[in-house]
Amino acid sequence: MSTAPSGDPFGPVYRLLDAIQMMHHEMGQMVAEYKELIERLEERTDDDDLRLARALPGARYQVSTTYVRESWLKLEAELTVLFPPEAD
Repeated sequence: MSTAPSGDPFGPVYRLLDAIQMMHHEMGQMVAEYKELIERLEERTDDDDLRLARALPGARYQVSTTYVRESWLKLEAELTVLFPPEAD
């Protein structure tokens, strides 16, 4: 979890970074699961595994990627509030 105290103006930044980090961890687990699925199919063709491999080629991973991309946009907005650009 976040190391920032509550009420801290940096709190939202820490929360977003924590969420992004957790999502990357979950995405790594998804990749490992997909690898295991392919390994099982390489060893023997199972109808259920084959259907799963055909129907779910990274769909969950793509959704997670979108979440991470949108979280980075929110993080950029929070950082702009904390560190506004200098006026020329």
